[in-house]
Amino acid sequence: MEKQFRERAKSELREIRNQVLSLARDRDIYWKLEREVIERNPQLHGVRNAFLDMVRAAYADALAARVLRLLDADNTDLSLRRVLTELEEYPHLLHDKVSEREFADDRSELDRAATNLQQVLNPHFAHHERTLSALASTHRELDQAIDAIIYTLKTYYWIVADAHLDFEVSYPEDPLAIFRFPWIKPELVS
Repeated sequence: MEKQFRERAKSELREIRNQVLSLARDRDIYWKLEREVIERNPQLHGVRNAFLDMVRAAYADALAARVLRLLDADNTDLSLRRVLTELEEYPHLLHDKVSEREFADDRSELDRAATNLQQVLNPHFAHHERTLSALASTHRELDQAIDAIIYTLKTYYWIVADAHLDFEVSYPEDPLAIFRFPWIKPELVS
């Protein structure tokens, strides 16, 4: 029974890692956009724009939904919280790696991250709440939740698989290259 659990847990944790790495990439690209494109362009920085408001809100909503799904203990697909709940049935796997207190703290941290993220989501759905400053608490809770998930995945994958997971964000090409040319071409006059 333990062997089957370990194999299933390793497989699920690797798949969760793939989803979390995708979250980390999206987060990295989003902040590159904010810092390297918007903040550096006086025509964009500090200006209200419906398109940027939509991008900011869509980023926050999409990442929050993905993070909360991974932290949902009742999710029957992929749930880090569910894997940890199942790991509780095999306490000897934790022996000499993490204490019962550390295990409980790690699980509590994930629960806290999910609760905090849910609490900040409700206020930003209105149009006037889509600015970067209005979304700051959502971004902060998203970052903390993603970081908590990464830490927990690294720890518990090491416990069940005796191996390490890599979360280094990289790209085959520059994700901001799309901004190096005009998006709207002038209409040709005939």
